[in-house]
Amino acid sequence: MPYAVIVDDNLESSETLAILLEMEGYDAATAASLGEARRRLAEHRPDVLILDRALPDGQGMDFIEEALRDGPMTVVLLTGLSDAADAAEAVRRGAAAYLVKPTTIDQLKAVLDQAASRTTSQV
Repeated sequence: MPYAVIVDDNLESSETLAILLEMEGYDAATAASLGEARRRLAEHRPDVLILDRALPDGQGMDFIEEALRDGPMTVVLLTGLSDAADAAEAVRRGAAAYLVKPTTIDQLKAVLDQAASRTTSQV
């Protein structure tokens, strides 16, 4: 079962997304800060990391490269800010996608499925 960590300081949003991902066959956990995300990643490296752009202790954008340093995973920046330059920067740093809230589980699932198919075709 793929494992996802959702990093968002809006507890309601992250818990809702975790439930939706679990309905799609993921094991999901939440973190409300980058510090908590680091602990989660150290405990069990996820297949998927979903990051909010602005967090209480830093920027999700800045965490992308740190998260990817220890090995591959699918990173999605999920934010309320629609900004083409930020989207390009997120992808340049290694994110699979930059999605703007509100997004649907179908949009997120399409990104995750596409990332998974790229990973399996590279093996």
